[in-house]
Formats: sequence, structure tokens, C-alpha cells
Amino acid sequence: MLKIKSITAAIALGTALLVLGGCASAPAAATTAPAKATEMKVYRGVGQTPVFRVKTDKTTGAKSYNFSYVTSSALFDKDGKIIDVYFDILEVGQTTPTSKAGAPVFSGWPNGTTVTDETVAKEVAGWQTKLERGDAAYGMNWSVQAAHYQKFFTGKTVDEIEQWYAKNVSDVNGKPLTDKATDPKDKEKYSKLTDAEKKALVDVTSGASISLNDSHGDFVGALKEAYKTKKEVTIK
Repeated sequence: MLKIKSITAAIALGTALLVLGGCASAPAAATTAPAKATEMKVYRGVGQTPVFRVKTDKTTGAKSYNFSYVTSSALFDKDGKIIDVYFDILEVGQTTPTSKAGAPVFSGWPNGTTVTDETVAKEVAGWQTKLERGDAAYGMNWSVQAAHYQKFFTGKTVDEIEQWYAKNVSDVNGKPLTDKATDPKDKEKYSKLTDAEKKALVDVTSGASISLNDSHGDFVGALKEAYKTKKEVTIK
């Protein structure tokens, strides 16, 4: 009887262990639902501003003409803040003896003599933007400076940028103000800034000094046009 009881107890113990082991190895039931994909509404806009410029040769007095189209492509959030912005410029000049090799030029409308359909078509086909031509063509780090403005504008609304521009940018040449300003108007405008605003301007001008709005192009105007033309894009 003792042996039978022992065997019975052993069987019962083994069965219990198997049951417990099975419970331990069973996968736990999911307690949380998978996160739902969220939607973020953004807006894409593209804007351009044309600028016409007349250049006068200091020696001969001869005039030449060119035009620039600043293009701004920007992403905005639902509150109008800039998520991303991109600038480029197409600058086209009149052919002159001093025209740089490879520079986009327009010799004039075809007249059947020196300017023909074929020569103009070839010129237009060869036009490249500043970014396409590269910094070496302009003897300056234009792309780096444009990228610096792009980074500075990110996170701001167009209205905020316009307000900043009105207070911190020269009315004479469209460049951010510095303590090295020589024009009386610029010096007076700079003197009205607070120490904090002057310090913030140092951060801007340390990376970019090209004009934001002059006879070479209008960055802020192109950005405003991009905001006006924005269309909603849904990213899932």
C-alpha cells in the first residue's frame, strides 16, 4: 500500500509539474493595442520673384542688362512655420565682352543676322542656376550662405521673418546689419537694436552675408510667394 501511495503521489507530482511548466512556457496575452499611425498635415509651396538689373561699365559707360529669378520651395506646418526651405537663383545676362565663360546669357531676340533661332535656342538650353553652376563660377561660397539662411528661416513663419527682416536688415543693400556698418542709415538702425538682438545677428552674419533682397534677387519675396501658393500634403 505504501508503494502504491508513493507511485500515485509521484504521478500526481509529475502531472502538476507538467501543467505548471506548460503554463510558464505559454506566450503572454497582448495587453496593449499597437500604436495607430498618426497623420501630419504639411503644406508645400513654390514661389519666384523676378529682378531686373542694369549694369553700367565704369570705363566705357556702356550698359548691359540681366535678370534674376529667385525660386523658393518650402514646406510649412499647420501653423505656418517653415519645416524646410530651399533657395536657388537663375541669373541671366546680356552677352558682353566681359561675360564670364559659361554664364547664362541672352543675346536678344532672333533678328536673322548675328542672332538666330539656333544661337538663342542653344543659349537657353545651356542656362544653369547658381547651384547648378557651383560656387567656383561666382568666386564665393554662395551655396553655403544660401543654406545658412535656409536653416535660419526654419521654424519661423513668413510673418516672423518679415518682422525680423524689417528690424535687422539694411534698407540700403538688403544685408543683415553688423557693427561694421558704414552707411549712416545702417548705423542708426543698428544702434536701436538690443544687445540680445545684436548677438543674434552675429550668429546670422557669421554664416551668411549675401543680400536677402537687392538687384541680384529677392529671397524673402520668393518665400512669401511660396507661402501664398502652398497646397496641403498629407504624410502618413
